[in-house]
Amino acid sequence: ASDPTAGIPPSTKGKDVTRAAQAGNLFSLNCNENYSFNPVLATNHSNQLVCNLVYENMVELDDNFNVIPNVLDEGIPNENATYWIFTIQPGHVFHDGTPVTGQDIRYSLERAVATQDRFRGRFASYQGSGYDEGHFYVTLGIGNTQFAKLLNIPIIKSGSMDEKHPLGSGPYTYNEDETALVAYEGYPGYAELPIDTIHLVSFETADEILSNFEDGVIDAVTNDPSSYTNLGYSSSNEIRNFNTTNLHYIMFNEEGLIGRYSGFRQAMIYAFDRANFAENLMHGNAVAASVPMHPACPDYPVEYASTLNYNLDLCRVVLENSGIRDYDDDGMLEYMSGSAQDIDVNFIVCSDSSAKTGVARRFAADMESIGVKVTVRELTWEEYLTALEEGDFDMYYGEVKLRNDFDLTELLDPDSDLNYTRSRDTGVINLINNYLSCAAAQRSAVYQQLCEYLNSNGSLIAIGFESQQLIVHRGTIRGLAPNIGNPLYDFQNWEIMLES
Repeated sequence: ASDPTAGIPPSTKGKDVTRAAQAGNLFSLNCNENYSFNPVLATNHSNQLVCNLVYENMVELDDNFNVIPNVLDEGIPNENATYWIFTIQPGHVFHDGTPVTGQDIRYSLERAVATQDRFRGRFASYQGSGYDEGHFYVTLGIGNTQFAKLLNIPIIKSGSMDEKHPLGSGPYTYNEDETALVAYEGYPGYAELPIDTIHLVSFETADEILSNFEDGVIDAVTNDPSSYTNLGYSSSNEIRNFNTTNLHYIMFNEEGLIGRYSGFRQAMIYAFDRANFAENLMHGNAVAASVPMHPACPDYPVEYASTLNYNLDLCRVVLENSGIRDYDDDGMLEYMSGSAQDIDVNFIVCSDSSAKTGVARRFAADMESIGVKVTVRELTWEEYLTALEEGDFDMYYGEVKLRNDFDLTELLDPDSDLNYTRSRDTGVINLINNYLSCAAAQRSAVYQQLCEYLNSNGSLIAIGFESQQLIVHRGTIRGLAPNIGNPLYDFQNWEIMLES
């Protein structure tokens, strides 16, 4: 194979650039041969970015979590939203020239349903699907009026799951020796594509990726600024944040000495400075949220959420009203269990993120100021998981990727392997299902009812949602519109400017 880095120009940083007028100008993306290029399985961020150009999603989501029709329209559900009819949009063609059909869509959906990593849990209520020449049909076990939001998943040709590069229908396809992507003439927006060839380079380590991006060998990358994989790209680049469903939250051991008291759990709703988390600890790469729905979502209950803001005075009032007071005048609060008992909250947090440990340390200092002792245990990932599984905590700081409809079932179902609270509250599942199945006009109000129930029990405290980043060299690309399922969304309307 030819050297994929041959002829790649030096950094364009700080230089004048002009509109790319011919295919000879080079635009390059990184990939990693050690990971899958199958878009249904790909978990490597570099390979996912390449897949965004080779495969089409069934639908797309905008940055407010609204459906954008693509290969499928937004769909029509029946009255209880257990049966959906989608229209297959014409003109979408695989790279072998065959049209995208309902069979391909069904095949792709069922492969996504079966995956244990990338789409884990997203389609728990899926029961089956069918198709005809122009339509795709889905049956659900539990009604969900937002089911279409879950379908921002890639389409591969039926029967191609086991291939290294399954056939796709995106704007680009692989060249013969798989060292580049070339524009596909059968793509509906082919004439508008900003460049004919995208070169693929291969760097594996974080240091290699960072160095070669800064040197202009790689032209676009994604980054999770809150993760241990954060590469710390220079602020001199153009960084475009996009919203995600990655929720930071607090939950309790409801069988613990202090976690069993609902009054204590309720008070903690007011004990976390969410704005500090988003603006300072996450350096603007997060959005504060007082309920477990992204504030950009049109169903976010703005007024209700504002009543849950950080307020240490209110936190102490709720504690005292629940019987947690300074009974022995030592300046610290106690709870009654036969007699006054000292409080020492065992709060565990994974040490892989300075933002998470920062939230925990700030919380401990704030609690001490109102008379509650908190011991923060900053644990490795393995130690953290062991503590969760053994119940060795009173509170834990968690992070989870929610579904695009903000379904909380995986966190709150007593039988879920992500629920470490030891709670047996099954009533919350009915409220979640009511939210999922209600009409759009009632959705915000029904979701608020769910949140009111959660807060009356102190079941879950939302902190905020992470943002992720699409990063390019400043002054080289216009038209960026990244979203949760496709950082390279609307690539045909990008304007790529490289050295002439």
